[in-house]
Amino acid sequence: MKILQITYYYPPMGGAGVQRALKFSKYLPRHGVTPIVLACDDPHYVRDETLLGEVPEGLEVHRIKFSPWLARIAARRRIGNPGSSTRNSIKPLGIATQVRTALRNAVLRNARTLQIPDDAAPWARQALRKARQVIHDHAARGEPIQLIMSSSPPTSTHVVGERLAREFGLPWVIDFRDLWTENPTYDLPSWRRAWDQRTEQRWLTRATGVVTVTPSWREMLASRLPPEAAVAFIPNGYDEADFTELPQPVHDPEFFTIVHTGTFYGPRDPDVLLEGIARYLTNLPSEFKANTRSLRFRLIGNMGSRFLHALQKFENRFPGVVQTVPYVPHAQALTELASADALLLVVGGQGNAARGWLPGKIFEYLRIGKPVLTLGDPEGDAAALIRRHANGVVIKSDDAEGLAHALGALVSGQLDNFLMNDEQRQSADIFERFELARQLAAFIRECQSRHLHTSQNKNNE
Repeated sequence: MKILQITYYYPPMGGAGVQRALKFSKYLPRHGVTPIVLACDDPHYVRDETLLGEVPEGLEVHRIKFSPWLARIAARRRIGNPGSSTRNSIKPLGIATQVRTALRNAVLRNARTLQIPDDAAPWARQALRKARQVIHDHAARGEPIQLIMSSSPPTSTHVVGERLAREFGLPWVIDFRDLWTENPTYDLPSWRRAWDQRTEQRWLTRATGVVTVTPSWREMLASRLPPEAAVAFIPNGYDEADFTELPQPVHDPEFFTIVHTGTFYGPRDPDVLLEGIARYLTNLPSEFKANTRSLRFRLIGNMGSRFLHALQKFENRFPGVVQTVPYVPHAQALTELASADALLLVVGGQGNAARGWLPGKIFEYLRIGKPVLTLGDPEGDAAALIRRHANGVVIKSDDAEGLAHALGALVSGQLDNFLMNDEQRQSADIFERFELARQLAAFIRECQSRHLHTSQNKNNE
């Protein structure tokens, strides 16, 4: 069975958003579903050429070169200031710079308001033309594409998916890696939210099936789907193959090292983290002082510019405790995780949508098997996952004092008082990418069957 897999992020582009599409394209063929990939190639986006080695030999991939205008502007600024992304370089932000940053953010927010549905819309127009050609070519060869699957963000992928499904009469599966209008980070004006909600509801009504990555989001989306539509929870995961050739981890006995991979954005910010670390360093509880190693955090990934001022203030007070490292190739990030003493997960946000956040990194954290320190909602999906599958502790997003005590327990080896899982820990192997691809292949076949059944009923009417 051949499907058209529409995904903006795909190697050689890097970052967390690439992993889901890459792993599905890698393992779906082993379950009888062959994807033809339609993707973007943004030369200004973070690159990870090493991921190209995971693209199956012979897989048909169509990459359309495109860069959003904001990415092009940022690239020109980096060229003009080549030291701006140097490892561990955090420069103070003056008042004038902060004002300029606030004005720039306001201008960008207004610009995003006029980009419908997002800044990838020009790419979607090019992708639509290419997709039509691909579908016609496969039909002419007697190898028809039988289903369309589009994955967001960006939501422009669904513009392409909807149009192709309607034009060619094909079943359409929507993959929501993140929410759109119900996302806590959605910050556009009310008129635009109403517009986007109508668009999103039309997509949900027309889709044959919907896939999403957390149980809470599955429930939210299911409530908006027509009865004949299928909906599935297929989470992100980890690929066992990524761990087979990792170098031996290197541990520094002088430091207790906690590692976070990925970006901070939206309601995920390091403010409470930094406050909790400061309280730990300045007022370490006496029960944790014995045999305590020096604490060190490594934040690996692109750090938003709006957090640099807070990080610089912390660096001035506690030099070297929090290290920031720009984006590194995926294998290197896994090596950092394996070398850590504990791992940091920052979920952040409030409300039902935020409660459903399951950052993709969490599954690689589970596979690594180190203690996981989580800042988030204790009743959220991430907390439930930690409770079942990890040796870890969840601290409320705003509880800096609780974080300080949890750090004391971690560093001194007295974590037992903070552990969430009273029952025997369950294996994380249910989140292995090969197994998740099997689930998706089964769901794709279900959606194809539903589409054929619906089409036959319409023809008989």
